[in-house]
Amino acid sequence: MPRHIPQITPGTTGLVAVGGTAGAGIRWAVLTLGPSTTFPWSVLAVNLVGCAILGVLVGRGVHHNARLLLGTGFCGGLTTFSTFTVEVAQLMRGEHLGMAATYLIASVVGGLVCFDRARTMTMANGAAT
Repeated sequence: MPRHIPQITPGTTGLVAVGGTAGAGIRWAVLTLGPSTTFPWSVLAVNLVGCAILGVLVGRGVHHNARLLLGTGFCGGLTTFSTFTVEVAQLMRGEHLGMAATYLIASVVGGLVCFDRARTMTMANGAAT
């Protein structure tokens, strides 16, 4: 089944830009104010929260404008696959192989679990109302 791709308009672009600005601002604050440790807790946290938010959006079946604002924009700005990848590589380069493996598994498996649990819980709550 082909995926529906919304038309790119100034309005849809604005939704993504506003959401992305907010998400990136929050990510910057979390990474700046978060603990400075060898293990990248702050990046793990923003990525898992982003996965959970996406799960809620999918579970609720929100309007495409909300998906653009919150999913593509906010979660796109909040989460960071590139920083995750760099941090795994840095941990491996620093011979923290166990920590790198833990971070990799926690990020991928944790992200899937956060998405699925949020989606499932939101669907159940939505069906009950």
